[in-house]
Amino acid sequence: MYIGAARARAVGLLTAVLLCSPALGETPAPPPALAATTLPTTGSLSNLAAQFDKTPDTVVADVNGTPITLGMVADRLRDFPEKLSVLPSSVVYKSALDDLVEQRALAVKAKELGLDKRPETKRRLDEATDQALAQALIRHITPELVTDKAIEDRYNNTIAGKPGPEEVRFRVIATATETDGKIVLERLGNGTDFAGLARAVSKDPSAFNGGEIGFAARDQLTPEIGAVVFSLMPGQTTAFPIPSHNLWFVIQVEGRRQLGAPSLAESRNRLTNDLTKEAAAEIIRKTRAAVAVNNYGPTGMQGQIMGH
Repeated sequence: MYIGAARARAVGLLTAVLLCSPALGETPAPPPALAATTLPTTGSLSNLAAQFDKTPDTVVADVNGTPITLGMVADRLRDFPEKLSVLPSSVVYKSALDDLVEQRALAVKAKELGLDKRPETKRRLDEATDQALAQALIRHITPELVTDKAIEDRYNNTIAGKPGPEEVRFRVIATATETDGKIVLERLGNGTDFAGLARAVSKDPSAFNGGEIGFAARDQLTPEIGAVVFSLMPGQTTAFPIPSHNLWFVIQVEGRRQLGAPSLAESRNRLTNDLTKEAAAEIIRKTRAAVAVNNYGPTGMQGQIMGH
């Protein structure tokens, strides 16, 4: 499946949000196609897609006269990772629309060059049809398995009455090179104020705020940053710069806290996503088991495969 630069930009925006929310800046104005629709500032992508599905034939753009509809935007939103829900709805909408426009522009050029007539292209188009049908089947059956009762049961069994996630409050100073990071650590060791130094030299968007990130759970951070942050106690600073996203981070932990169990409402989106993934895996398993597959591969790999 084509993944356009717009989706990468959306993921990049998410990284900025997770590492420092002030980096996002002002929320863009809603696009004209949504002027008559009141959208939440943020929200579940699946809910946003469902809202767009109410008027799927609304044309929101065209490329050389070929329309792009709100339904197509909804379909693209379903391909985005649900964690992008932390972004403003208008930002996610624009990313999806830009992605579709770029994809359509490339398709127009490919047809001009006659690439749609090539055998390998036709094979990929057939494969894309199978993929779309497979996804349609999963979406058709999933609601029967991911019910309100299933969500509530999962909440009661895994979340209710148990400790919530631990969060750590910390600051960062990001440098372009490891050597610059070591210089930062040396200055901190000589008594330089962390916040003041962050404002002066950090390349992270949090620099304006003295490197303040605030409280964050481990799953909100990149693996390398999360591993280090949660290994430190309040008042401690990393012993060496940590590489992440092409920068080197010096980190200072300021506090830790243990949250209580989130409510069912707060947990619903995550539980729904978890159950949806499990349901999809079960649908795939049962559907695969119901068909006979004959393997005509290389010597030693032939034979009938019955759903294995």
